[in-house]
Amino acid sequence: MPANGGRIPVMADVARIAEVSHQTVSRVLNAHPGVRPETEARVRAAVAELGYRRNFSARALVTRRSGLVGVLTTAPDHPDTVRALVGVERALRAAGRTLLFAGAAPGDLYTVAERLLGHAPEGCVAMVPGQEAELAALNGPATVVVDGDPARTASLGPAVMTVGIDHRGAADTLTRHLLDLGHRTVHHVAGGTPSHAARSEGWRRALRAAGAPVPEPEAVTEPGPGGGRAAGLALAHRRAAGEEVTAVLAADDHIALGLLQALAESGLCVPGQVSVAGFGERPDSAHLCPALTTVGADPAELGGAAVRLLLAGAREQAENGSATTEDRGLRAGAAPLLPTRLLVRQSTGPPPVRRLRQAERPPTSRV
Repeated sequence: MPANGGRIPVMADVARIAEVSHQTVSRVLNAHPGVRPETEARVRAAVAELGYRRNFSARALVTRRSGLVGVLTTAPDHPDTVRALVGVERALRAAGRTLLFAGAAPGDLYTVAERLLGHAPEGCVAMVPGQEAELAALNGPATVVVDGDPARTASLGPAVMTVGIDHRGAADTLTRHLLDLGHRTVHHVAGGTPSHAARSEGWRRALRAAGAPVPEPEAVTEPGPGGGRAAGLALAHRRAAGEEVTAVLAADDHIALGLLQALAESGLCVPGQVSVAGFGERPDSAHLCPALTTVGADPAELGGAAVRLLLAGAREQAENGSATTEDRGLRAGAAPLLPTRLLVRQSTGPPPVRRLRQAERPPTSRV
């Protein structure tokens, strides 16, 4: 209950009880620097005494800014989405904004997005792999697509930007790491998303640049460990039939988890007989047995970068009334790329030493 005669307290009441100005109360509540500790203590004591809560709806009517940033995703339960949300929320909190979250089934994206836009967010962060084109029809505020495809976002108009990582370059780096260990080639378990496709291109590019054979990739039939296990069993069968399979790059760490399971079930030792590498820097990949070699960027860093790009674009437009040359480049689909890191662990090593048994050597001809 409000301790103000039943009336909902306002900021002026806090200022009166704390014996400070309205502006000082605002600075304390918005965590602005420069307020003396004893003054801040008085303001917070007055807030607690009155049961004061800021009315964001009233503030939005005055400032015409909701303070909300929408987050839209079609994969709310994916581990990478959850990790990206941590970075988004952290960056929004630092900027004094509030996250408004909406999860949608792939076929319900437009309806859920329309409902989200009904709350008048100042901008949106979208995690909708492969469905960027649907964002253009919304005619909403500025939107940053997390790890979007620049080729797709380039055609979506000036309100859509994207931020991501260099999937092709990172897969190239990881493939070259395996080749440098001495493997004649690197097999690949390919995924089904646009990011996976870019990783496949990087894998293929590295093999061709090295003059190495490019084996037929195994495509997953389902996402995650289940698809990785099925593809791993298929690769084990190809190896048993005589194909030289000594190194495998999985489309992501989740697929690599199933791949490791399949190789163990097939009696193949990692990395003694087959080296395995993932992609995506999944947190628990360091605790697998063996620990998984992987490459990527932290999704939390990606989420934070999306927020910073979104707010920078909005601030530039508010100050100048138009986008800068750099901002126009971003809005045309030239995605800023986060650096990736290669984490070499125990799941990769040199190929097994091949010895010809005496019985397999060709007979010596005698004259």
